Amino acid sequence: MRKDVMTKKKKKANPYLAQKIMTASPEQLILYIYDASISACGRKNQARAAEAIQELINSLNFKEKKVATTFYNMYQYILNLVHDKNFEEAQVLLREIRSTWAKAMKLN
Repeated sequence: MRKDVMTKKKKKANPYLAQKIMTASPEQLILYIYDASISACGRKNQARAAEAIQELINSLNFKEKKVATTFYNMYQYILNLVHDKNFEEAQVLLREIRSTWAKAMKLN
């Protein structure tokens, strides 16, 4: 397959996913990032997992310093696990945090 054809295929966006993201609440977006990080760990995709965890770090609100610092430290620990290719432990922790987030925000 030609390179330009392959590039076009890769760039084609999923309209359903785009709609899902555009209509999501901020709480749902965080849930989607958890899902992406968990999935990337399952595929042992270090770059994607690290990118998703960095997005979680970027989403922290440091106006709530104590809570944000706790999450920051946990995300940094998970990011280190990913960098060390300890995907299973990272995935377990991300699933636990995701579950707690979903319950707290009353999401599925």
